[in-house]
Amino acid sequence: MFFSVGWAVLLAAVVVPPLVVGPAFARSGALIASGLVAALGPAVLLEAATARRRSVRVAGGVVRARTWSGEREVDLRDLAIVRAWEAISRDGARTFVSLADRSGGWVVLLADGGRRQLIADAVRRHGAGYVSPWALGLLGLEPTRWYAAGGRVLGLLFVFVALLPAGMLLAAAVAQR
Repeated sequence: MFFSVGWAVLLAAVVVPPLVVGPAFARSGALIASGLVAALGPAVLLEAATARRRSVRVAGGVVRARTWSGEREVDLRDLAIVRAWEAISRDGARTFVSLADRSGGWVVLLADGGRRQLIADAVRRHGAGYVSPWALGLLGLEPTRWYAAGGRVLGLLFVFVALLPAGMLLAAAVAQR
């Protein structure tokens, strides 16, 4: 529910202002605002789903964590989906791991070395329905070639940067209606 509302708000922030203002919006500098909403909105939603660093607790194979969108719980012994990606920040590369279990629990963790090892051990012992290729490399379950890792980070950066003009073009197209 949280993410449905979040994506609806992002879409409304890009589409409603040009609808209200009309064609003048497409000729104004306000298009940059729509582009920024499209580029930064998904990052804000990701941050809302990411567990707060000090709130993560592991007990009996169950990960409990607090996020902006509420308390989350995932059973590491019953994983359905494991995905991981790296994002570049001021502090270097940050590794995010998204975990979902078969009962519907889901959480995104900012994974340091210890958490990565914990998740990798759970996947080795209990398996998972799906482990993404990127997660296999980032968790150390399979070797990753340096160019593949670099290509993934550049690809993610490209998608992030491409959202800015995409939001601007969508807003301009709506304004021209």
